[in-house]
Amino acid sequence: MSILNAFPFFKSAKSASGQFLSEDWASRSEILQENINLFCWRRPVKLEITRYLESILSTQLKAIQFQVNRETLHEKLNLARALWDKSEKLEGDIFWQDVERISSDFLKFSKDGSGVFHLKLVTNNACTKFHVDGYRLRLFSTYYGPGTEWLPEDAVNRQALGTTNECIIADPNRVQRMGTGHVGILKGELPGQLQSVKGIVHRSPEISLTSEKRIILRVDI
Repeated sequence: MSILNAFPFFKSAKSASGQFLSEDWASRSEILQENINLFCWRRPVKLEITRYLESILSTQLKAIQFQVNRETLHEKLNLARALWDKSEKLEGDIFWQDVERISSDFLKFSKDGSGVFHLKLVTNNACTKFHVDGYRLRLFSTYYGPGTEWLPEDAVNRQALGTTNECIIADPNRVQRMGTGHVGILKGELPGQLQSVKGIVHRSPEISLTSEKRIILRVDI
């Protein structure tokens, strides 16, 4: 038996859909496998980024959204940084360069070359019902706060999607969470298109009761 198959979060090529968790960004091509609907790069949190984001949390961080391609990404990120960090603190370079690097690489990797860029501060529960979104590929990272939760295929009742979490979650002990700083590439489901794998079932973590904050990056193809 393959060592990867020994882990509950990995599904072999014979499964309907599965996930691939890796310590290496170079393994992101696994998301192109027909049976994989989530790739997660489990990288460590950079303390410099955490400290920088904490330093700007007290300011008004308006949600940033724009259409982007690799040619316009750098210029648009400079404009976005001016909205969030008017003094352009030197310690912020690591964060903004990281956002640009993984976003640019994702746009190139997707072969579309363009997408919708989102960077936002989340202070409420947002989408806490497990669901599947309508996109082909999505880059996602929680830079600050708790990460996105997702369900392995054998822990979800897909027939219950659209109802309650109690019905959707077939096995509560199998709920998984992307760590802070982890980088995910997610498959969704486009309406009217046949797909060999179902989109990843996921949700935002509940943070209202704990007054936690999240800073998330999202690029949708």
